[in-house]
Amino acid sequence: MLFCSEKFLVFFTLVFALYWAMPWHRVRIYLLLAASFYFYASWNQWLALIIGVSTTIDYFVARGIAASEDPRRRKLLLSITVVGNLSLLCYFKYANFFLHSVEQTLQAMGATSSLPVLQVILPIGISFYTFEAINYGVDVYRRHVPAERSLAHFMLFITFFPHLVAGPIVRARDFLPQINRRKQWDWARLQLGAQFFLMGLFKKLAVADRMAMFADPVFANPEQYRTTAVWLAVLAYALQIYCDFSGYTDMALGTAHMLGFKLAQNFNMPYASANISEFWRRWHISLSSWLRDYL
Repeated sequence: MLFCSEKFLVFFTLVFALYWAMPWHRVRIYLLLAASFYFYASWNQWLALIIGVSTTIDYFVARGIAASEDPRRRKLLLSITVVGNLSLLCYFKYANFFLHSVEQTLQAMGATSSLPVLQVILPIGISFYTFEAINYGVDVYRRHVPAERSLAHFMLFITFFPHLVAGPIVRARDFLPQINRRKQWDWARLQLGAQFFLMGLFKKLAVADRMAMFADPVFANPEQYRTTAVWLAVLAYALQIYCDFSGYTDMALGTAHMLGFKLAQNFNMPYASANISEFWRRWHISLSSWLRDYL
């Protein structure tokens, strides 16, 4: 269910209407949680179950870290949440790549046996919720944030559907207080959210997809095109990936704003950077800041 699809627009309209029609804060939280799991299950039901189990484990491990005063036990529990989440990420992203590489190595050595290829489906947004689960565990370990007492609130922090597809990476200290805060209807916030969403939709459909129509055929058969066309395709591709990624992020910010939540900006005119280091600070800001704070 992509942000730019009719199915998502129907889904979000229904969630938006029910959310603001509910006078009870707790019911709104459960509505958003159910909507987030439905959004994820629309890609694959089993993967929605996996993220549910994974977040439940992370929740109880973090509670254990916060409750313990034993440094060894705290480090052990932190290792469990970090290694567990990274293992899931590596399995879903690299299992088939690893087996294929091993098979090629064996064939190069003269072996004739082949390894079965796993039918591993890459969960949408797995990198984002992996990084969020890790930053939460580390922040609880460092005592930068208290362990969340509500499992539902923690699950919503991890699975909140606007940021699940393309980020930004959300910090617990920024998002969990927003869950606890009762939302009031605000026309200005609704207008800002709609502007973000429409801007992102324009970037994706009017720019990124149009640039892809030019760049893809050139990259598929570059020998059939002149040098000028190839260079133009390179420029078109650069514009395509920026508008595609930042477009989805803008749509995420817009949907979150319309539900009363604020997500961080993830791009700041990266192609206007004076050097590579500045570009890195302006491109996928939530990832670069995550790497700075947690590696």
